[in-house]
Amino acid sequence: MTDAYKLFLTKTYTHLDAFVESLGKLLACPITIENKHHHLLAYSEHGEGTDSARISTIIGRKVPDNLIHRFWKDGVMTALNQSAEPLLIAGIEEFGLGKRVALSIRDGSNGVIGYIWISETTRTLTVFEQQWLKKVAVKVSTYFSMYDREQLAPTKEEKLWKVMTNTYSPTDLPASLMDQTNEKCMLMIDLHRKTEHLMKVEQLLQPLAPLYMFDGRYFIALVAHASIADPLKTIQTAMPSNLSIACGNPDRSLEGMAKSYEQAKEMLSLKNRFKEELNSLLFYYQAGAMRYVGPYEEKAYVSSKHPAIEQLKRYDQQNQTNLLKTLDEYLKNDSHLVTTAKALHIHTNSLQYRIKRITEITNIRLKDPNERTGLYLDLRGEH
Repeated sequence: MTDAYKLFLTKTYTHLDAFVESLGKLLACPITIENKHHHLLAYSEHGEGTDSARISTIIGRKVPDNLIHRFWKDGVMTALNQSAEPLLIAGIEEFGLGKRVALSIRDGSNGVIGYIWISETTRTLTVFEQQWLKKVAVKVSTYFSMYDREQLAPTKEEKLWKVMTNTYSPTDLPASLMDQTNEKCMLMIDLHRKTEHLMKVEQLLQPLAPLYMFDGRYFIALVAHASIADPLKTIQTAMPSNLSIACGNPDRSLEGMAKSYEQAKEMLSLKNRFKEELNSLLFYYQAGAMRYVGPYEEKAYVSSKHPAIEQLKRYDQQNQTNLLKTLDEYLKNDSHLVTTAKALHIHTNSLQYRIKRITEITNIRLKDPNERTGLYLDLRGEH
């Protein structure tokens, strides 16, 4: 370790601002220190290469909410909270963020009390400097005693992100959320970056949602109720029809909310793709076989789709028939003749003739559940 780096660690500073200013000069990089709730505590002079994300943080005395949301989505905050190692962060151009090295600041019990952010807009830190910063993080923790750590309480957004990433502490959350007698799930509503429906959505969800946020496009909420399905169905009915709403699977434990959040995201994606089949559904488990379309398509890419699909496509083109659509409706309606005939606006006798013709052309075995399910999934990939 060079003398300058050794000296920095042994020197005493009168306050955190002096500490940060000295560190910024030593590394020749802009430095920012914030508490665990992302409120700004100290920063070094800008120097050259300061980016707009840092300027916004300094002006607002807090990291912008949209950037905090992005850090949680990208796993940055989870990584910092789970490890004392330096984390290399790529620039995010849309937020005006240049490259960063970040570390968590911890107290004597290894709890996170803040973060150090080093901007690499003018130079890249060496591996030695990255590892040396772990000693800096230990030293800077002693200056946090000058600040009331709990003066600025965590926001609802921060609490919710910690629940969604399963990094929460029970002391961070309302005691009611730890109660396992209520069902809980994560809910997402795609507002398409429009805020005109936000007030109505908040009014509908507030009685059920102790934690919620709007991240610029999605309204995300942790909802809880003794029996969650009925009140959420009522809310879904009251929602504007152009909004898409989805929920992860219910769970009585808070630990299940990280998985429920991933399921809610996937359900939104499925509802966007399979609008006709899933529009009226709410929970991830209700998507049924649609949940497996993605993994199935990856495997089908290698093994190819059922040849019956191409056979019927060719037959329909040559004979101006609708046998492929007939097969699709028949499988969607669980092989129910009357329901399928109504959907196609034909007589059941006509449907029976079409089904017979389909099996003659393709040799498919519609009584075989494995082949029937495979065909159903292959046809979903045609949408």
